[in-house]
Amino acid sequence: METRRIVMTSTFYPPYHLGGDAVHVKYLAEELASRGHEVHVLHSMDAFHLKSKGREPRPESSGVHVHPVSTSMGSASAAVTYLTGSNRKVERQLRRIVSEVRPDWIHHHNISLLGHEVLGVGKMPHLYTAHDHWLVCPRSDMMYRGKERCAGQECTVCAISSGRPPQAWRNGAFSRNVEGIDHAIAPSHYMSSVLRERIGLGSTILPNFVPRPDVRARGPSHFLFAGVLEEHKGLGLLLRAYEASNVDAELHVAGSGSLEGLVDEYEERTGGKVRKLGFLQRGEMIDELSTALCLVAPSICSENSPLSCIEALSMGVPLLVSPRGGLPELVSGPCGLVADLTVDGLASALRMFADERDMRKGMASNALRRYEEAHTPEGYISRYLELAEGTA
Repeated sequence: METRRIVMTSTFYPPYHLGGDAVHVKYLAEELASRGHEVHVLHSMDAFHLKSKGREPRPESSGVHVHPVSTSMGSASAAVTYLTGSNRKVERQLRRIVSEVRPDWIHHHNISLLGHEVLGVGKMPHLYTAHDHWLVCPRSDMMYRGKERCAGQECTVCAISSGRPPQAWRNGAFSRNVEGIDHAIAPSHYMSSVLRERIGLGSTILPNFVPRPDVRARGPSHFLFAGVLEEHKGLGLLLRAYEASNVDAELHVAGSGSLEGLVDEYEERTGGKVRKLGFLQRGEMIDELSTALCLVAPSICSENSPLSCIEALSMGVPLLVSPRGGLPELVSGPCGLVADLTVDGLASALRMFADERDMRKGMASNALRRYEEAHTPEGYISRYLELAEGTA
């Protein structure tokens, strides 16, 4: 096997991260490194400190060469990058790494707080994975004013209404840098269509993967929500639906965010049947999934391809998802249900998972099959290398 030198850029990288996009970068980097490839990852400590609100995890070690970037401005530097679309310190550091490593290709992930100029560094091929809507949406979530799905291009109005400065740099050099992407990767058909329709960018659909889990001991069954505790994830709607469903199984809520107080309220109102778990590491998440009736992803926003859902499939756990974005693609098989985003619709689906044992068993079997067909590390790395090397 011929080994490659690869440089990746990502605003966040574990343990200095908040979302699933950074976890995907870690999974990909470590899988490539385990196969003998030399992998370098550049990420921003300033961006982490801007978003983390004081949380300071311990650094991790792996076979990946990690290059954290910090500036004397600290988190203010990341805020300026959002406003200007550029970060000179990041660009200089990336140019230095590229000069020293001489990679076969550069792979960009979430670069929202690294600056779009990183797309133009180096003459080797550039890959870009669209983990979210950043290429086409300043908010990265296609939620107009943070309250409803975007139906147009009123970005300035949306930014001001959302309490964010407009990004006037989204033209000219930005557009040229985007046009310079050699290979765009979309984890879902949904995201591929967004890139094509909004900015005319073609992409290869390459579903996300997760490592094979260590199966844990089973225990009492429950429903599981995992993600940031925010309204756009549908958490408030789920809590109301769970209360209305009158099911016996508990609802476990994993994650952190502004709705933690609401989860506490429902924990008290339901006598502990709603349980707040906080932020979980992967091993803890696997434990939770091993006893889950289903993973519930009732997002109001248009999700792409959440890793939490793929972790569930890898363990034979069915999904209960909203009809938004790429979520319905994950339940094909079928290995889950798509529910209406109403209290009655979600409550009815919860009752089905609680009562229909044969349905759950069939969906669990389909979930494992779906994982083996579309979301294994082996399948992903094979297709990824073919794409990066231009042989796909």
